[in-house]
Amino acid sequence: MRPPQSVSRIPYPCWGLSFAEPIGDASELVESFLEWRNDERWLLLCGPAAVSETQLWTAWFGLCSRHANSTMRANSLDVEFIRLIAGTHQIRIGFERAGLADGDQTAWLVHIPELSAENIREKEWPTMDRVALDQEADRLMCVLNAKFLPHGPIPHEESVQRLELQVEDAANADFDSIQRSALAHIALADFN
Repeated sequence: MRPPQSVSRIPYPCWGLSFAEPIGDASELVESFLEWRNDERWLLLCGPAAVSETQLWTAWFGLCSRHANSTMRANSLDVEFIRLIAGTHQIRIGFERAGLADGDQTAWLVHIPELSAENIREKEWPTMDRVALDQEADRLMCVLNAKFLPHGPIPHEESVQRLELQVEDAANADFDSIQRSALAHIALADFN
């Protein structure tokens, strides 16, 4: 068995999106996205919800485990992923915290890599065709009339507020404290 690669060496398949204007009708935008996406492994998170690639990989591992053990609370992969990112056992609250809302100006287009009990058991990362994923992300970006953000997920004060993270002095919180809280949020999603 080969040792797993470092998370930092494998970028999570996500793309930051910026909209020309604040979203006027989030439910209409999401409906359009759902109509155009290829499958439930593509989802949208609000801009502040994606704190780091480590957070997204942690949610992915949690999703793999729950899927393999048939303990998902949601009926679909995308909704379960959003619920985990939001750190709640309630799907409605998951969408309120991590889903798109009217007035949002940024979002994250997220792809859920293949789920496999073997990934968990063997501690291996999934294989991905990044070229194909980038092409699909580009297509969806056009459908959403958005532009790509030139950076990966980063935490900020709005992440703390939107996800209701437990961080002392959110205005002065550093990357590590916000990320730690986001990871704990995922771990406690079924208990909160």
